[in-house]
Amino acid sequence: MTKKYWFLLIAFVIALGADEGSKVWARQYLKPIYPESQVVVKNYFELRYSENPGSAFSLFGGVAGARYFLLVVGLGALVAVGYWAKKAPPEAGRLGAELGLLAGGAIGNMWDRAVYGKVTDFIVWRYGSHEWPTFNIADAALVVGVLGLALDTWPDPKATAEAKNA
Repeated sequence: MTKKYWFLLIAFVIALGADEGSKVWARQYLKPIYPESQVVVKNYFELRYSENPGSAFSLFGGVAGARYFLLVVGLGALVAVGYWAKKAPPEAGRLGAELGLLAGGAIGNMWDRAVYGKVTDFIVWRYGSHEWPTFNIADAALVVGVLGLALDTWPDPKATAEAKNA
């Protein structure tokens, strides 16, 4: 197995395992005390149980059939991850890890939608009076994977200028 697939597999297993394990914990320990939060770092970080029937920021939450639409979107993302991984050079370990994070995050949230009809969220970041929408490990893996891909595919201005002058 090539470097890209090893890194993809390792990132996938870590993302999916951490996501599912933390959601089991949240349903067992945080759900019974909802709506109370467990303060980890006062005014910055809390753990509070939440169920999200939609996607990020509860988008599509009240839309009939949204669960199935989001499952199809997740499957499409997995197909794109597989295609990108196949086309990547064998030594592209970092790209493999980024794709593994995307796959692990997508499957983590797809599993919740398929089994529970909604996604379990429980991480709350806040700064003073501003509170970021509640999220989970799968969401964090997706964000890190997308940011990594964006940075990796961001055009290098020096290379672009050299290509123009060639």
